[in-house]
Amino acid sequence: MGDARASLRESQQCDVAVIGAGITGALVTDALIAPGRRIVVLDSREVALGSTAASTALLQYEIDTHLADLARLLGARRATRAYLACAASFEMLERRFPELLKLSNYRRRASLYLASDEAAVPALRAELEARRSIGLACDWLDRAELENRVGCRRPGGICSALGAELDPVRFTQAVMAGVERQGVTVFARSRVKEIETHGAGLRLLTDTGPCIDAQYVVVCAGYEAQDFLSREWADIDNTYALVTEPLADPARAHAMPLIWESARPYLYLRGTPDGRLLVGGADVPFRNADARDLALPRQIRRLAAGYRGLFGRDLPSVACAWGGSFASTEDGLPLIGAEPGGHPRKLFALCLGGNGITYSVHAAEMIREHVEGRSHPLDDVFGFGRRAYNFRGAENFSAPAKD
Repeated sequence: MGDARASLRESQQCDVAVIGAGITGALVTDALIAPGRRIVVLDSREVALGSTAASTALLQYEIDTHLADLARLLGARRATRAYLACAASFEMLERRFPELLKLSNYRRRASLYLASDEAAVPALRAELEARRSIGLACDWLDRAELENRVGCRRPGGICSALGAELDPVRFTQAVMAGVERQGVTVFARSRVKEIETHGAGLRLLTDTGPCIDAQYVVVCAGYEAQDFLSREWADIDNTYALVTEPLADPARAHAMPLIWESARPYLYLRGTPDGRLLVGGADVPFRNADARDLALPRQIRRLAAGYRGLFGRDLPSVACAWGGSFASTEDGLPLIGAEPGGHPRKLFALCLGGNGITYSVHAAEMIREHVEGRSHPLDDVFGFGRRAYNFRGAENFSAPAKD
């Protein structure tokens, strides 16, 4: 069933225009609601049908870049703050949306980070100690414990108590319905093709002709946000996922932690509330959407082979499969705020990589502070201005903080 929301047919004015009606756009919009503030949301598709619909929604504090490696890139203090911020996002989300999370099959789950082979064990052991040193609760499971608890074949792994899952589409739709009840206008099937300076504010030009004049614009469009940036800040890749038919023993899916591996790209999986397995990975560089979708059968075979290698059994029957595209920065962190050298009122909530939902929780708070003229404690960790040590085509905007 399609989205009943109208597309933009007449030019409008507002205080804040949000581009993107996925989970990031929903959380940012909800945080921006204030008495008298006029907010308009636009999406080129329908609500929650971009990257959000493709998300497998493994909510983890664990960043794709190891804590120890991130400390070498950004300094120990900022790396620690990044990890602790991700860990804090669970309680932030639960406190803000207790009822909507219940409706969205939200559940806390343990997270299991596996050493893909013996060569990866020393690095994961060091990562375990680094996490413990900043107060994160995690334990080492050896080969026998992994076989006994999870039934997988790996030499060891880090088991973290903190993780969660949810239905991202249902949650996004619920948040968007809530902001509409508070006066936000949401337009579906309305693609913004350009953002230009207009007086002290910004003007959004759309494919169909009408424009929106706004004091602030917040771009929450995932990898497609690169259309509005002055340079490439991230790489774009395709990822693939599948969900199985219900297992003969649904308790296996219910008990399974969130699982991911040290190999890059990594296999990842979790159980679902209705007793299925959701398996993802087989990442490849992005060329275009058609090429991504044509590769689906081959990449699903790769996922099936990865599952067989992990558990020593064939993948259960596949119910459906899909491919999606995502962007990621070289340090694994998001890009939140104004682009250096860009318009100070054109803000980005680029919650990229494997922690998109976790980052979006903080992006909502950070963007609100920017719009209201204040700085945020995480600006130097999740903002564009952190040391751009190796962003393609970028200069170093700031030196790493001294530890």
